[in-house]
Amino acid sequence: MKLPDNENLTAVREKILPVLKKYRAVLAILLAGVLLLSSGHSGNTEQVQTASADTTVSQSFDLNDFQQELQARLAAISGAGRVELMLSLDQTEESVYAVNTRQTSGSDSRSRESDVSVVSNGSCGETPVTVKRVLPVFRGAVVLCDGADDASVRLSVTQAVSTVCGIGADKVTVLKMQSDT
Repeated sequence: MKLPDNENLTAVREKILPVLKKYRAVLAILLAGVLLLSSGHSGNTEQVQTASADTTVSQSFDLNDFQQELQARLAAISGAGRVELMLSLDQTEESVYAVNTRQTSGSDSRSRESDVSVVSNGSCGETPVTVKRVLPVFRGAVVLCDGADDASVRLSVTQAVSTVCGIGADKVTVLKMQSDT
C-alpha cells in the first residue's frame, strides 16, 4: 500500500483547518449530541414532558403591583386627572415544569415512571425546572377618572388599558370619578 504524499496532506490540512476553526462550536455541539445519543441504555427511553402547576417562584405576577403601576401611567394621560383602576382576571399565572418520564419494557410488562425535574441550589435545596411561565389572562377592566366626560380622554384610557392588558376595547369601561365636593 502506498502512503499519500506529504504535500497532499499539507494541502488538505490547509483547506480543512480554517473550516474546522470557523465551525468549532457547531462541531463541539454535534459531538456532544452524538455522545449523548450513543450513551443511551437499551430498553429504557427518557422523554421530557410538561406538567402544569401553580407558580410558587418569587418572581410571580402581583396583580396589585401591576394595577398600581398601570394606574400611575393612566394618571399621566393628558386630561385624565385622578385615576382608580380595577382589573379582573380570567386565569391566574401558572408555570409549566419539566418532567422526566422513563419507560421500561421488560419481557413480561411495561412500566412508566414520571417525576418533576429539579436543579440543586447548593445548600438551599432544590428548585423545579421551569419550561415556561403562562402569564395571567385578563377578563376586563373598570377605570374611574376625573376626565372621563371628555371622549378623547376616554378613548386614550381605553386604548392604553386594552393594549397593556391584551383585552378588547369592549372589555374596558371608563367612568367619570365622583367629585369630592
